[in-house]
Amino acid sequence: MRMKDGFSMLLIFILMLVSLPGCITVPGDLSALSFLPVVKTFEASPAVIKAGEYSTLSWEVTGASKVYIDNIGNVALKGSSPVTPAGTAYYTLTASNSSGSSTARVQVVVTGQAQPQAPVINSFFSDRNNINPGDAVIIYWDTSGAALVTLDPGGTVAAQGNSTVNPYATSDYILTVSNSSGIAKRTLTVTVNTPYGGQPGAEKVVVLPAVADESGSLVKNNAVYTIQENACTGDTSLNLASRAFLSFNITGIPADATIQEAVLDLSSYSETGSPTYTVASWGNMGAIEIYYYQYGKLSDLDIMSYNRTAPLAAGGNIIEYPGSPWRVDVKNSSTGEPVVQDLVRSGQARCQFRIQFFTSTNWDSKADMFCFDDAKLIVKYTTP
Repeated sequence: MRMKDGFSMLLIFILMLVSLPGCITVPGDLSALSFLPVVKTFEASPAVIKAGEYSTLSWEVTGASKVYIDNIGNVALKGSSPVTPAGTAYYTLTASNSSGSSTARVQVVVTGQAQPQAPVINSFFSDRNNINPGDAVIIYWDTSGAALVTLDPGGTVAAQGNSTVNPYATSDYILTVSNSSGIAKRTLTVTVNTPYGGQPGAEKVVVLPAVADESGSLVKNNAVYTIQENACTGDTSLNLASRAFLSFNITGIPADATIQEAVLDLSSYSETGSPTYTVASWGNMGAIEIYYYQYGKLSDLDIMSYNRTAPLAAGGNIIEYPGSPWRVDVKNSSTGEPVVQDLVRSGQARCQFRIQFFTSTNWDSKADMFCFDDAKLIVKYTTP
């Protein structure tokens, strides 16, 4: 009995302690006891779109170490992202931490088809609009919604970009954008000052740089011909022959001009290995030969460009190289035809050359090349 009475007294004492103020505090905000992440918002705006349009998902999460949205990936605790579902879609957000995870889900309803939109030219301009003949001008453009973008002259280009041109006469550059819904065009004019006051009979000299995106080389590997962007002639470390192709814009020379001189300046060359005419242990590369060859664009180079017979320039058989300065007479062919004069009078836009070694390779398994990316065509002429 005494033990039972003692236990009862102890129980009464504990109950009295519990009832004393301040001994036990019950939290006023029971949610604070939850350690799971909280998804405060997750919504799509607009929630209903047409096919091809976009909706923006936005969210805000607290208490998470990782937030993941299906079809988007890991994201920040707070943010937004555009989505363009092909059909009605659900997006699930999962917020997680060491205690577990919380999820939320939104729906984007897709109905019908979006109204097709014509392409737009956002901007088309140059860094200079008034230059001296041959000066460099950078043309910039930015477009949207186009399936095809072209720059004339120039060809197909990216939706946004720039191109450096060196006009020798006042020139129009036309940007055209198109898609299935329409076409838009814009013209940019670069004004070129007339040299020497345009006096009749005055002697004029133009220095034409090689057109970078039209100049390059072809490397031959048996029956396979590979286009390279650098204008190099010689052989590779695999003993594959390379022939260089150079293009020059001659549109600035008047059709009635009389060509006094035409010189291909190769002084700004780069050299790899030991391309040589003298006999070495593995033989030599032979003479460098320069031919007139109107091949068009770099992308047009093919087996015929590599192999077709073409007129040899007057100074186009070179057995002493490199020269200093390295300048080659290309006014006429080796048989006396006024090639450059004929190109100008017939209204050709380009004067183009093929440069090659007489011997394809010296079989030493080393690259032996000259590269002429900075070549120039210097033309002296008079007008009536």
